[in-house]
Amino acid sequence: ALRAMAMAKWGQILIDSGHESDAKTTIWPLIKFDLEWVTENWDSTGCDLWEEVRSDDFFFNRMAFIYCLNAAADFADQIGESLGASYRSVADDVRAVITKHWNGNYLYESENRPDDGATIHAITTFSLDLYTPDSEEAAATIRYLVKAFCNEYPINQEDNDAGDPGILIGRYPNDSYAGGNPWQLLTAILAECFYAGATITRKKMETRGNYQLSSTENAQWMALLNLDAGATASDLAAAQVSAGDAVLTRMHNHIKADGGKVDEQIDKYTGKQASAENLTWSYANILHALHTRKGLSPDPPGPTTTTAKTTEGGPTNNPTDPTANPTDGPTDAPPQTCCSSVMFESTGAIGTSNPELVGSYRRIGTDATGRSVYKKDDVYLHYVNDVAYKFEAWVFSSSADDLMGDVVNEDTNKCVDATAPTWEILTDNSWQADSTAKVSCDGNTDTCCSGLSITSTGGIASTYPDLLGTYQQDFAASGDHPAYTKGGNTI
Repeated sequence: ALRAMAMAKWGQILIDSGHESDAKTTIWPLIKFDLEWVTENWDSTGCDLWEEVRSDDFFFNRMAFIYCLNAAADFADQIGESLGASYRSVADDVRAVITKHWNGNYLYESENRPDDGATIHAITTFSLDLYTPDSEEAAATIRYLVKAFCNEYPINQEDNDAGDPGILIGRYPNDSYAGGNPWQLLTAILAECFYAGATITRKKMETRGNYQLSSTENAQWMALLNLDAGATASDLAAAQVSAGDAVLTRMHNHIKADGGKVDEQIDKYTGKQASAENLTWSYANILHALHTRKGLSPDPPGPTTTTAKTTEGGPTNNPTDPTANPTDGPTDAPPQTCCSSVMFESTGAIGTSNPELVGSYRRIGTDATGRSVYKKDDVYLHYVNDVAYKFEAWVFSSSADDLMGDVVNEDTNKCVDATAPTWEILTDNSWQADSTAKVSCDGNTDTCCSGLSITSTGGIASTYPDLLGTYQQDFAASGDHPAYTKGGNTI
């Protein structure tokens, strides 16, 4: 099926180049020969993508059949052959049975290996109008699998602890081939899935404008990328682009030292490339992901209102708006949230009783829930999740480990600067509301990046090459100004 699809696309190139006769006499017989077998045997037992297990019902294979049969049908129509309708009819038969691969939580590959990165590959490469990269099923499947791969590979946990964005994914959990590591080709396809989703989202905006996301129709994408209620299509597209960038960034960090060489796997312990060297499939998927990314704005011009951070160990990064799409109404940007510096204000009970709480707080880290921890002098602004007492709130306290405070806000928003003005203070054993208290993004100080890159082609590169590279902010070493570290070097 894949060979027939490739031939159909090559035949189209020949036609566009004025070689229609070659397309008809040389290419069409090859397509017809291959699809004679496919149309008769698409539901027979075969191998999975990795040639390891057998089944008569692989999601990847069936998505490929649908895509390839339709591509061949279009080519047949163009050259005046009559088999196009027959190919489409078989594709419809495959489509009718593939829907059972949605189990209500994610798209599974097969009954004997349900959890497989091949499903993300199929969604990205073969979707036409079923399980497209912007679909809720795609988001749910990504969310499920990235959680599994985050837990599977120690290198992902190490990168997360270092604050590096992204995620590395592999074939399937408990893979034993060559050590069972992340695969570059699948990590690249995950990034492309995000980019393809963003492309479709932006296409929808051409007819619908910057529509508001629905908590039901877009629930999986909102959960995957931590988009709050009120988020718009522009927010979603920006977050999808940013998530894709984060995934490629993590992969690039592990392969950039090899001068452009890309192998099959990345060792799950060391982060070095491993297994088959110079794998064509890896190159192809990376180049295709970059090609898809090039169709989007290359350098998003400004920050959006949300943080593109997939839940439970997925890609993390701060997104920016990938395009300046016109809308029918006002285009004033909403305020930023999840900023690295926030301002607490109060002219009421809290400010009067605890004036030391008022002022600017800088982010010093992230807690187990993925929320930021802020500090000003000796005061911490952080999130509390006390399971025993079923208490969740943003609080001010003298330690980031405190489970309670005298000033709290029980709004559970992921971003403290997006919480409602529902702050309360404990006074004489009773809680008093302070409607004047609020936390907002401190735009005056929110100008420091979480990471930076040092490059040189001159004297520094030749004399101090170890200084070059990517530095990440070191919250523990940061004071009034941020500190950035790479290995033993600090800026």
